[in-house]
Amino acid sequence: MNKQEAEKLLNKSRKKIDEIDEQIFNLILERTSLAPDIISSKKALDMDLFDKSREDIIHDKLENLMADVEYDKEIIFEIFDMLAKLSKQEQKKYLN
Repeated sequence: MNKQEAEKLLNKSRKKIDEIDEQIFNLILERTSLAPDIISSKKALDMDLFDKSREDIIHDKLENLMADVEYDKEIIFEIFDMLAKLSKQEQKKYLN
């Protein structure tokens, strides 16, 4: 690959990453928008904000999804744990 081809490929890849990042952001917003429904349900069911069993289910699901890929499992867990943390932070707004 020559320099011109490399620059073209780099720019194309970066553009695609920018598009994916926007999709991820929008999915995070959509995921977080469920917080009022989740906390309302938890209140009605007399559940705590933190549900360890749900966290375990998510980690198990991720384990299965990652069975055939070679990514750092701990980093993927951290990403989803951060999403859960964001959701809990949003849920706290509706606790009163």
